[in-house]
Amino acid sequence: MPAKMSSKHGKPRHGAVGIVVENSEFLVIRRSPLVRAPNMLCFPGGTIETGETPQEAVVRELSEELSLEVTSPQLIWQSRTSWGTLLDWLVVERHPESQPQANEREVAEFMWLDAARLLSRNDLLGSMPDFFAAWANAAFELPSRAGVAHPSWTRMARG
Repeated sequence: MPAKMSSKHGKPRHGAVGIVVENSEFLVIRRSPLVRAPNMLCFPGGTIETGETPQEAVVRELSEELSLEVTSPQLIWQSRTSWGTLLDWLVVERHPESQPQANEREVAEFMWLDAARLLSRNDLLGSMPDFFAAWANAAFELPSRAGVAHPSWTRMARG
């Protein structure tokens, strides 16, 4: 599905988000000061380009942002941001020999955090609490290696 642009704001209308989770820790990035929503924490991902599937987009974005080789993108959820962008959330498998390396034009740093530590931060993009609230509300399942969603997260979503 092609990316659509909002004529009013010129922001992407369709994005793909890559979820890499290992040993109950999620791979998150701090966005570069040079990109939209600078210095915020989020999962890697970006705009789905014209002619690209969400699966192709998330593989490309993880390669561009973190030099990661990933496979098996599995769409688990869709959401819409407060500014109207449709997000496709995909769980991916990291090739064991592929280690993240931040592309400083897009990513200031990366880190592995468990959900509780991640959600205790005050520098998250708004879509992140929405994702964890949806998980806690059983909107989708994550692999067992993600751990278990905490019931209190059901109240985290934006109203």
